Amino acid sequence: MVTVDAPNRRSDDRLRFSPAYTRVVVVPSADSAAASRSRTFVDIDGAELDLTGFDDGLGTPDGGFEGHGYDISPTGMRFELDDELAAGTEVSIALYPPAETNPIWMNGVVVRVFAHDDDPGPRRMAVQFTTFPSADDRERLVRRMDARACCWPQ
Repeated sequence: MVTVDAPNRRSDDRLRFSPAYTRVVVVPSADSAAASRSRTFVDIDGAELDLTGFDDGLGTPDGGFEGHGYDISPTGMRFELDDELAAGTEVSIALYPPAETNPIWMNGVVVRVFAHDDDPGPRRMAVQFTTFPSADDRERLVRRMDARACCWPQ
């Protein structure tokens, strides 16, 4: 293994989420969400399924994708979804911190999509935050990051 002594290009340090699943819901902008709703799902025999009105019980908004997060900083997050979003896609993200029922919302732009060759399985992506819907959402994220010893390991 080769060690590279390179400067940290990130403006903020990242905090890894706890090893347990950290739920994220990613909702692409209206144009991308409309395209995602047009996907068809089939059963084991190949027959098309009509999932109109299906409620998974998780509170996922229409056009939203369920996934989980890997790490976060005040300026961005790395996460994975079963569905790939294109770089440049504007998204809203609901992050469900461990032991909390209310999500922390943030808006951002997908800035990186990991390659299929290097990363089989669910597609990992990175988003850069652009705004928070409310000052409370940003403050909750900062408080959780400051309390990393309790819930998000270093």
